[in-house]
Amino acid sequence: MMELVVEFEPDYTSGKIAKWRSSRTGLQLIMFQKDRPMVDGSFAVATEIHDDSGCPHTLEHLIFMGSKNYPYKGLLDTLGNKAFSNTNATTETDVTRYTLESAGWQSFRALLPVYLDHLVHPTLTDSACYTEVYHVDGEGKEKGVVFSEMQAAENDPISMAIFHAHKLLYESANCAYASETGGLLNALRVLTADRIREFYHSLYRSDNLCLVLVGPVDESEMLETVSAFDDTLPDLPKVSNKRPFVDSGEIPLLEKTLVKKFFFPDTDESSGHLMLVFQGPNVNDHLNVTALYVLLNYLCVSDVSPMHKRLIEIDDPLCSEVDVFDESYLVTEYSLWYSNVPTSELENVHSIIEEVLQAHSDDARREFDLVRMRDIIERERLLAIQTAEMYPSTLARSAVTDFLYGNLDGSTLKSGLGTIKVYYDLAQWSIEQWTAFMRMWLVNRPHVATLAEPSSSLAKKIRIDAKERVRTTRQELGKEGLAKLEEKLQAANEENERKIPDRLLSEFTTPDPTSIKLIESTTATAGTARSPDAPVSGNTIQELVDGDGGETIPLYLHFEHVTSSFCSIKILLSTSAVSEELLPFLKIVLGSMYSTPIELEDGTVLSYEEVVNTLTRETTSYGYLTGYNRDFNETIVIDFELVPERYESVIELISQLMWRTKFDPTRLQVLLDKLLLELADQKRDGNSVLQSAIKQTLLSSRSGALADDELASEKLLKELSDQIERDPMQLISKLELVRQSFFTLNNMRVLVFSDMTRLQRPVSSWARKFVKESGKMVIESTADLHGIPRTLDVLSDEGKSLGGKAYIMPLPSTESSHMSLMTNGPSKFNDRDIPALTVALSYLNLVEGPLWRGIRGAGLSYGAWIQALIEPGRIVFRVDRAAEVVGSIEAARAIAEAYAGVSTSATEEFEGMIIESAVSIIVSDIASDGINAMSAAERKFLQQVLRGRGRQADQDLLEQVRQVTKTQLVDVMRRWILPLFDARKSSVFVVCNPVKSLEISVALEKLGYSVSLDPFDTASLDDENDEDSDEDEDESEASEEVDSSSDEEEDSDDDDDDDI
Repeated sequence: MMELVVEFEPDYTSGKIAKWRSSRTGLQLIMFQKDRPMVDGSFAVATEIHDDSGCPHTLEHLIFMGSKNYPYKGLLDTLGNKAFSNTNATTETDVTRYTLESAGWQSFRALLPVYLDHLVHPTLTDSACYTEVYHVDGEGKEKGVVFSEMQAAENDPISMAIFHAHKLLYESANCAYASETGGLLNALRVLTADRIREFYHSLYRSDNLCLVLVGPVDESEMLETVSAFDDTLPDLPKVSNKRPFVDSGEIPLLEKTLVKKFFFPDTDESSGHLMLVFQGPNVNDHLNVTALYVLLNYLCVSDVSPMHKRLIEIDDPLCSEVDVFDESYLVTEYSLWYSNVPTSELENVHSIIEEVLQAHSDDARREFDLVRMRDIIERERLLAIQTAEMYPSTLARSAVTDFLYGNLDGSTLKSGLGTIKVYYDLAQWSIEQWTAFMRMWLVNRPHVATLAEPSSSLAKKIRIDAKERVRTTRQELGKEGLAKLEEKLQAANEENERKIPDRLLSEFTTPDPTSIKLIESTTATAGTARSPDAPVSGNTIQELVDGDGGETIPLYLHFEHVTSSFCSIKILLSTSAVSEELLPFLKIVLGSMYSTPIELEDGTVLSYEEVVNTLTRETTSYGYLTGYNRDFNETIVIDFELVPERYESVIELISQLMWRTKFDPTRLQVLLDKLLLELADQKRDGNSVLQSAIKQTLLSSRSGALADDELASEKLLKELSDQIERDPMQLISKLELVRQSFFTLNNMRVLVFSDMTRLQRPVSSWARKFVKESGKMVIESTADLHGIPRTLDVLSDEGKSLGGKAYIMPLPSTESSHMSLMTNGPSKFNDRDIPALTVALSYLNLVEGPLWRGIRGAGLSYGAWIQALIEPGRIVFRVDRAAEVVGSIEAARAIAEAYAGVSTSATEEFEGMIIESAVSIIVSDIASDGINAMSAAERKFLQQVLRGRGRQADQDLLEQVRQVTKTQLVDVMRRWILPLFDARKSSVFVVCNPVKSLEISVALEKLGYSVSLDPFDTASLDDENDEDSDEDEDESEASEEVDSSSDEEEDSDDDDDDDI
């Protein structure tokens, strides 16, 4: 029986938090009731281990391979598809969290017992371990989902920095935080199923399991369901089990600062990274934990922080960004990550950081800005409230931390989640208190510094070693030995892939979708957004707007009335308002917008520091994005989040940022240098290179999305960086012209999402503070409103006529391949095929669905999905972290042909039960996209206004997809999906390691594509790479391959990708 431990209502957000514990089994349950569409569950197991075997991570994967009562791989995900749900899991240093996200309580409750059975009664078979963790196939290549995942992580600079830091901090004391819970490659090669089972039995027990539920939970039904599960669990032993970490002794503290340099593989040796790690207070010391996080925020975050001013806001910046990460271990851990440090300056930057900390401590009265610190504290307080309102599932992490390290009586849970009083306490601290605190935790506290240096020789060595391992394996095993391994693999796959009985699937009914409570808002419009036929009667919000001058203002104003303590202002601007000649400079205008001096009407000049501090004080967040809601990428969205009380002052601030900023040569030089430094990371990232190549090929110079792409802009950025020193006015004059054409009233659509009753002057504030200001500099402020441009309008000649072309970008820093195959698709948002196409793609992309099993399950790629991008008019097939790019294409083609009924070898029919699952996932996606009031309002504007789908767009779509027939599914497969796999009608983009480029090139040519190899000079191939591209390319990077299902699901939403 679950017994109530503590119950309370937080003082900063609505909803109740309660904790129960079973005195018989020790099982813990924490609930955060919140009115929202989704129910999120985190099922946590403390996973203390003292080696690098990877048992926690491998076990996380094996849990999803079947259970005692449901002994079928993929059953949990298949049932999740039917129940509007998604499952996933993550392994961290101290905990493994299994997650369940469901649309509505009914869905969550139905799937919960099945999920919990997998946690307490997993099958953990030898065959599952063999395919999922590590094996060698019949060609002598290393494979396995976990192995492939960790291969990438083991050479990632951030992962390597954390690994080395933890070894220095904890290994000498045999503390479990030193362990690589994901598993080192050499350890995974020898890990056995028996060792994993041993680990499971030692820690996967009821008193080491906590269920955390967040959302519209029915408390009585929850207790009934969890109590029934608890009744099946064994009693606690007479001698209490050791509590992981808490009962393992004192955490060792550093006695002196330790420095470790390590190398990561990359052919670009110009810049590396630096990480500093500090040990903080006990995790239950909420005041000091919060104080240290706020202090590091003060020191490191924003353009006016001491670290930024000393390292970034200077001539010749010494890094591109400073990030702060915190880990809630028993003794907290805080990491400072300095990105893209010139390699020759790594040690110097470490010394400078220590000097900055020391200076703030020694001369606090001159150095420490108490006003700014208090602004940051207030902003953090508001962010805590905003997070609890909009993303309450983040509080589940705090609840898991309390399960790991808090008091069993619930006292630390209540003190940690029940109040945010700590922010009021910290706001009273004096300079002396802050500097004494800084000396205690930073200046006089030893730390670990890890210096990550790039090495081209290491990159070469890794490639050679991988090939040599395959050669050695083949020589040692011979053909007979390899054949036996292939037989063993096939036998394991056959055991794992047993068909799920239809009886089990049919017994599990799909919950009623009407039980899902979607968030609604009330629309009102003003100015040029006002429609003559818009209903007014009964709309009190529209009446409120009209009463404040809504019919006369010469500005597009769209309001969504929502239940929220916050206000979101979004301003949509069309890049088509800027001439093609000036468009490349728009990026500079926007990039400098928030950290540039402002000249006020009376002639007073605010320094850039004052501007940044004002933004911190007035908003909870600000910035700009290319595109609206991952769509309409020829639009720029300027975004401000704030409390309603700041509405009028923020509007005034926006007007100043648009029309009164002064383009300062020094500030522009800093921006350009920072952008150039950031290029190093983007050049190392396969997906960034892929998306940039697509834009540069398929978009014209008229495209704002292309102009905003940093890799495409590298040459211009370098030219401007040189020019700003010689003749700054030449650049500034162009920036002024951009501003004058871009920031005009007829190029703006202003969206306001808020509780409208809390805005004193929702319309007239814009007239007084914004329209008035714009009129001083904008001549045609009442001209016709600029249209929202489409990607279709800015295509290059090649973008207009896809077909027959393949582009291969060799990238030495990536060990696996990324691919985008695309053809023309429907481009009208109300196209008659959209409902059937939506269902067909949902069907193909299901977890444990056709593409999952045919590509991921066959070890061809870690992720594969097809999506319809209506705004640019594209159908796109994506593979991510692929072992075999062309193999993935051929497998997807076979699947598409089978379901389209044109295959000569096999035919597949769309099954009614799986169609039902596909529709359920569409329901879940819609609910998830409107997970809070602001995101629901954002989606409503997207559907209703930008896409023109009407006031009931989502409801209409849900009704339409339920009516889709099998005949319609076959029809859209033939019309839209099959052309993907016709080389005459599709184009393909691939990013891969140089040793794979020749192999892929030859294979794509055989498919009928004309191949351009390295068209953007991404590889800079030297003798080393040519040497690796010889006749043995088929042996290279064998362990990239992934060969069965994993619990980590790929995102295949039709709007989530950048492909055009």
